[in-house]
Amino acid sequence: MMETKKKKYSIKDDFSMLAILLIPVGVAVNFVGGQLASLLKLPMYLDTIGTIFTAMLCGPWVGAVTGALTNIVTGIANPVNFAFIPVNIIAGLVTGYLARFNWFSVWWKWILSMLIMAAVSIIVSAPIVVLMFGGVTGSGTSLITATMMAAGTNIWAAFFGTEGIFTVLDRIISFLISWLVIKVIPDRTLVKFSCGENYIKDRDHLESEE
Repeated sequence: MMETKKKKYSIKDDFSMLAILLIPVGVAVNFVGGQLASLLKLPMYLDTIGTIFTAMLCGPWVGAVTGALTNIVTGIANPVNFAFIPVNIIAGLVTGYLARFNWFSVWWKWILSMLIMAAVSIIVSAPIVVLMFGGVTGSGTSLITATMMAAGTNIWAAFFGTEGIFTVLDRIISFLISWLVIKVIPDRTLVKFSCGENYIKDRDHLESEE
């Protein structure tokens, strides 16, 4: 009986020329999304769409680099963003590993993935927001947190109560946007990315069920 050869991954393979060219695109998408959320004072961040997109296609390390560069670039205009570099890096790593192990293949894994992605981001950002900025950073979610604190809610409870809802919503929106873009990418292009083959298999599987 012939055994199926398991695909081996490496950081070097993840950083193909196409993946490297995708990084600045991801950073630009993060920048635009973050600026939009900031200007409209939305209770979401929208600054990880590009990170999630690159991580879904290229794996964890490309996603992490996209996340780090995003906060470095945006931190020049808003130094607060420098403190959240670890959050965007973790978002890329977690999403990339979920993609690598094909966790975006069926709906129930999507739901678990969104919860995992949101939970990790909340845990990493909690000490930064609460200990460094006193619970308020100027974002839309911080305004809600500040209102809860003014009403007498404990700072940690206010933070987790706000972030628990809106970070999950932020990750769902970011994932759906990324997923919709990936769905229209031709198969011949998807195979050039580290995790691209997963979405070809998923697409074929879904089509066979229809």
